[in-house]
Amino acid sequence: MKVLLVGSFHGWMGLHLNHVSAAFSAAGHPVSRADYPSMRTILGTHICPRIKVPGLEQELLDRRLERIVKSRKPDLILFASVCRHDISRLREYYPGLAVVWDYDGPRRLAVQDYLDIGPVDLLLTVSRYLERELKKRNFRCVYLPHGVDTDYYAPGEVSKSDLLRFKAPISYIGRATDRRAEWCAPFVKSGLALYGDRWRNYPACAPANRMKRNVAGRELVSIYRASDAMINILQEPLEQFRTILSIQCFAVPAAGSCLIAERTEEFPEAFDDGKEVLTFADAPELREHVERILRDPDAGRRIGEAGRRRCLAEHTHRHRVEQLMKILG
Repeated sequence: MKVLLVGSFHGWMGLHLNHVSAAFSAAGHPVSRADYPSMRTILGTHICPRIKVPGLEQELLDRRLERIVKSRKPDLILFASVCRHDISRLREYYPGLAVVWDYDGPRRLAVQDYLDIGPVDLLLTVSRYLERELKKRNFRCVYLPHGVDTDYYAPGEVSKSDLLRFKAPISYIGRATDRRAEWCAPFVKSGLALYGDRWRNYPACAPANRMKRNVAGRELVSIYRASDAMINILQEPLEQFRTILSIQCFAVPAAGSCLIAERTEEFPEAFDDGKEVLTFADAPELREHVERILRDPDAGRRIGEAGRRRCLAEHTHRHRVEQLMKILG
């Protein structure tokens, strides 16, 4: 099956989509790519955000997609993360499968927004909550969680320079928010390392802000390897729905590191809580897990090793490609 993967091939999302693309290729499905940022250009120049021409960006996206589809003739178009195109217009010239793999769930969009996407054949989602809500409305939606490249996020030796930069008993990578700062602040004096450019805005957390900028790529892998445990806290408003396992919830265990993550309804079917990951529902439970790892780093290593075994057995991108093909029949 010829696949056209449509998404943003830049930054951390680009890294993830490159891994997804490689999995399709390894399974024998030729893959081509359509990059959103490149599609929003005129003669290679991005539209100036100060120049507001109603519908210009949408028209560019739809025209570029039409040109790409007619040239490459895919059997499956997979829109990754979000769909920015007019699907009704796509249907005028494309007879194949159109699938959206939503990575955000109720974080950005309301249920009605998904119903308004248009005549797609299938919506994949990483949220059980969203799957239920859409099925109630007779919308074809199937839960398919993230996969992970277990070779890229693999345990390994940490260089001396990376140990100096990243070694920590507990680390957290993510956008700083009031809620996250409140939950992380108690661990600053215990050696917590925070990564992200907004942590400097929170005085109680600023001393733990290691690089004062966002990190991506191989830096992420080095941080995972050099940390005894990694904390993961839900983005707002996902804490209201208790849904979604982020990409990091698979990448950290894949690296053999101990994941301490806020509990969501999807965790029990993905990992064995207490053996392959540690999950928490509130700040006191988070503190219990962190204090345990501080007392016994070996326990964290055992949990990380078990989490990686689970990723290898069930959570690779190859597994997700196989599952998708079964869903599509």
